Amino acid sequence: FRRFLSTCISPNIGCESASFSSLSLPLSLLVSLVELSISFDPAAAMQSDMYVKAAFCTAVGVFMRWEYLKAQQVLKEKKPDWSDNKKRLFAVRVVSVTHATVSAILVVFSLLLNNNYVKEPYEYYSYNAQFVFLWSMGYFVYDLFDMIYHGEASNSKEYLLHHSLVITVFSIIMATGKLSGFAMIALLVEVQTVLLHTRSLLHLAGYAQTQFFKLLVRTNMTMLFLFRHIPITYLIVYMAVNGGNCPWLLRIPLLGGLGFIEYHNTHLTYSMFKTDGIFGGEVVQLGEDDVDPLGAVRSKEEKAQ
Repeated sequence: FRRFLSTCISPNIGCESASFSSLSLPLSLLVSLVELSISFDPAAAMQSDMYVKAAFCTAVGVFMRWEYLKAQQVLKEKKPDWSDNKKRLFAVRVVSVTHATVSAILVVFSLLLNNNYVKEPYEYYSYNAQFVFLWSMGYFVYDLFDMIYHGEASNSKEYLLHHSLVITVFSIIMATGKLSGFAMIALLVEVQTVLLHTRSLLHLAGYAQTQFFKLLVRTNMTMLFLFRHIPITYLIVYMAVNGGNCPWLLRIPLLGGLGFIEYHNTHLTYSMFKTDGIFGGEVVQLGEDDVDPLGAVRSKEEKAQ
C-alpha cells in the first residue's frame, strides 16, 4: 500500500503537472496517518495511559510530602516555642487546605462548564475529569500513608474508612469510565473543606477569638449544608430512586458509602455546633489536640507525655 501511494506521488513518474506535484506533501502526510492507524495498538495505548495516570497520582503524593516538609521547616524557624505535635497538626492542615482549594476550583469550574455531569452522573465520561479525581486520589493515598507512618491510624479510624472509600470509588471510575458525574458532585464537599481546615489553622495560630474567625465559622456552617449535606443527600436519593443505568450490584455498595459520608458530615456538623458558638454562644478555645472536629489523633498516653 505504501509503495503504491509512493509511486502515485513520486516526482519521477513523468507527470510534470504543477497542480499534481503540489499534492505531494498532503499525500505524504496521508500515508503517514494511514500507517499510524494500521500500527495502532489499543492495548499498548491503554497501558501507556495507565502509566501516565499512575505517574500523575504519584507526583501529587510527592508534592504533598514536599509541602508538608516545607511547612515543618518554616514552623521550626518561625514558631520554635510550638510543640512538635502542634507543628505537625499545622503542617498537615496546610497540605489539606492546598488539596481542598485546588479540588474546589477544578470541580466548580467543571460543573459550571459542563452540565452533563449532573444530567448523567453514571453514564457521562470525561477523560479530563479523571485528572481531577487523580488529584484527590493522590492526596488521599498520601494522607493515608502519612497517618500510618506517624502512628495515628488507631485514633483515625473514621478518616481511614473515609479515605479508603474515596480511593475505591476513584479506582472504579478509572477502571470502568463510569460515575464521573457522581464523583464530581460528591467532590463539591471540598468547597467547604477549605473553610473547615482554615478554621483549624486559625485555632492553632491563636485567632479563635477574632471577629474574622466568628465570620468564618458562620460561613463554614452555611457552606457545610450547601456543599456537604445537599450534594450527598442528592446522590443518595438519585442512586436509590433512579441511578441511571447503574446496576444494583454496584448501586448498593455506593449507597452504603454515601450513607457513611453523610454520617461523617453529620459528625462534623454536631462537633462544630458544640464548639464554634454558632447560636451566639462563646467560641470554645480549643487546645491543639481538640481542633479536629472528629477528635484527637494522639492517644491519652501520648498527650500525657
